[in-house]
Amino acid sequence: MMKTATSFGGPFVMLPRKLSGEWSKAIGDVPEPDRRLYGEVCSGEGLMHLISFDGSTVVRIGEEPGDLFWLPDERGGLVVQWIGADSLEDLLMFAQKVAAAGDWQEALEITISDPELRMMDSCGFDGDEQPKIDVSIVPGDYEIRAAYAEDENTMATVFSLNKKE
Repeated sequence: MMKTATSFGGPFVMLPRKLSGEWSKAIGDVPEPDRRLYGEVCSGEGLMHLISFDGSTVVRIGEEPGDLFWLPDERGGLVVQWIGADSLEDLLMFAQKVAAAGDWQEALEITISDPELRMMDSCGFDGDEQPKIDVSIVPGDYEIRAAYAEDENTMATVFSLNKKE
């Protein structure tokens, strides 16, 4: 089942769901993109990077505000960031084509020990009414691959989260 998250201004993060409240407190009410935790979120180069937080690994995914879509599969799933498309249907077909081509620009390896994850605006908090993606995933070692791609009608960043065998 497809789920969606929205960001009104900052990058997205993927973190253990149980840490989302502590994350929000650490970000604070007036996050500055060049200081403290939010500075670490904003300072990473590339499409994604890892952040150590409260004994867990947080992944910053996507640099632009907008919408994320989660498309689960048997080994993990695709996270698609909508940058430009004529329709959601076009965006999702494009993302699946990008994933099938396998021309990834970046890759990270992470160990997921908490099966309950949340993808949200890095400045989001519980009760803020911004949609967040909550997923249950099998703990283990994962690879996250990312690619920015575009054609004449569609622009997206596609992230593939796959459990390693």
